[in-house]
Amino acid sequence: MIAVLWILLGMITVNSSIRKMQRKDWKQVRAIYGEGLSTGLSAFISEAPNWAEWNAQHLKLGRLVSSEKDDFILGWAALQAVPDT
Repeated sequence: MIAVLWILLGMITVNSSIRKMQRKDWKQVRAIYGEGLSTGLSAFISEAPNWAEWNAQHLKLGRLVSSEKDDFILGWAALQAVPDT
């Protein structure tokens, strides 16, 4: 989480801020997620899930976006539970 926070902080510009992710942000968040997945290096899946699947898999706490004043999303972070194995 600390590394993700530093990445988000690095995306802050004079006209941007970090705020809670909202449902209306999903289209932009999904596009950014898809770009990362297309590299084949970021996860065990190949395409971004739909909102319902993503929403069910991620904790409600800790969903953040870095956005400009016009709501253009620069980056995002979210928490997901993982098995303790």
